[in-house]
Amino acid sequence: MQNRYAQIQFIAANYSNLQGLKMVPIGILVIFSSLWATNKQGDLSGPIYSLIGTFLLYWLIDRYYANTFGRIKQTPKTRKWEMLVSILFMILALLAFWLDTALDLPFSVLGLVFAAALFESYWRATSSIKERSFSLYPETLLAAILILMLSLLPLTGLDWWKMIGMQSQVLGMLLIIGILLVGAGIWGHVRLIRALPVEEAKPDDISL
Repeated sequence: MQNRYAQIQFIAANYSNLQGLKMVPIGILVIFSSLWATNKQGDLSGPIYSLIGTFLLYWLIDRYYANTFGRIKQTPKTRKWEMLVSILFMILALLAFWLDTALDLPFSVLGLVFAAALFESYWRATSSIKERSFSLYPETLLAAILILMLSLLPLTGLDWWKMIGMQSQVLGMLLIIGILLVGAGIWGHVRLIRALPVEEAKPDDISL
């Protein structure tokens, strides 16, 4: 009973971040971008169309969650904190991407930043409840650990990105990040629909 209560409390506090399917189009876009850059395609129509498709698919998924499960309004404090954290990690990710492409470093700065973002997301999500259970948010923690390991693996002299056919460490890291986003998104969605009853919500419904 205690675990069930913790699960409900966790979902209520982190509902907007647990809508896993929203990560799928973003992950697909990252995968496509890494493969496109690897093949050095000169035509920019592919990235442009994929970006438009990502926004459209993301909007459709958002409508799906709203119509199926309803919405939960976040407190202004929570919204402000999430926005500040998102902006900070976006800036750090852009800086890390530049460092990885400009310098020949024996580790991935981009991977370290992304792993830190996932660890922060896990800490923030589980800190909303008293029980820090791995089972509540496993995909985020596992993805963070895997990316951290891959980021530091070149220190051993192993160019792991060449094993998957990528030309550089930064492109290989982007490909792995994209794959993990898709996998974690699907995992999170399955967990959400198992935890919540699926029924058609009213357009103005703001509760579970």
